[in-house]
Amino acid sequence: MHWRVRRIRYRMKGGKEQMLLTSLLDPTKYPAKEIIALYHERWEIEMGFDELKTDMLERNVPMRSQTPQGVRQELWGVLLAYNLVRREMEQVAKEANVSPLRISFIASYRFIRDEFLWCAVAQPGAIPAHLKRLRQQLSLFLLPKRRSSRRYPRAVKRKASQYPSKRKGKPSGDS
Repeated sequence: MHWRVRRIRYRMKGGKEQMLLTSLLDPTKYPAKEIIALYHERWEIEMGFDELKTDMLERNVPMRSQTPQGVRQELWGVLLAYNLVRREMEQVAKEANVSPLRISFIASYRFIRDEFLWCAVAQPGAIPAHLKRLRQQLSLFLLPKRRSSRRYPRAVKRKASQYPSKRKGKPSGDS
């Protein structure tokens, strides 16, 4: 089996040369600059998936529902909560006149989650004022400007084992 691919070499500012392989062969229809930009945008989306799985679901991906309809409802609930947090982050960023990427998702999510627990016990008329205070507090989670020139090489992280490792030259167990 053979595949035809197009190789795109590029260098980000301050970084080393990188290479992308793509099946989008026509350089006029698919300019290299667009492919490179979309590749990096894709990683922003991957980071969003990571926020969902790691932060919101706390690495507890299995759904509790016992029926397909219940699983769908649970997934919609998680996605709705994620988008509501992102919307609040966008509003805060707009008020602070910065990019929404400068607002910490983890800090915002935890703060909003805790505040909404208080809203659940508040009187209905108090909720709008509570949400206004929430937005004012979220501006505290402003991240420093992104240093896009920083690069970290990709590496496979070794999964920690629950069992002790045998070290060379060291006895293992009783002798």
